[in-house]
Amino acid sequence: MNANHLLRRLRAITLGAAIAVAAGCASIGAGSRPAEQVVLERAQARWNALVERNFEAAYPFLTPGYRAVVPVGTYRRQSTGPAQWEGAKAQSAKCEAARCVVTVEITFRIGLPGHADRVSSTYVDEIWVLEDGQWYKFEAL
Repeated sequence: MNANHLLRRLRAITLGAAIAVAAGCASIGAGSRPAEQVVLERAQARWNALVERNFEAAYPFLTPGYRAVVPVGTYRRQSTGPAQWEGAKAQSAKCEAARCVVTVEITFRIGLPGHADRVSSTYVDEIWVLEDGQWYKFEAL
């Protein structure tokens, strides 16, 4: 075999390996489970912590870049307001490559006079991204 043939063969093997790695990224850290299942579980765990107002437990689900800039105390302050979360259910996830959109139904009570006895619900779409083999909720800075 000449050097050009070996070089082409090495490039083909490298390209094949890169494609295989990229295809498997969605399930890294999750065995062979689909990305949608992994993200739904992580989104639900994060919301379980938020409903309990355990911001320290919810904080690690945020991207490493966000956590590098925003301390947990700031996150806690930004996440509190007149609404008291009563429950949350991660309903669905749609994933493409390293990005998922998770739809969450949130049940809440507004802590304002005349509203405290009224429970409402809404749906929110969250963006989750794959970084270093783990899924994280994306928060804009």
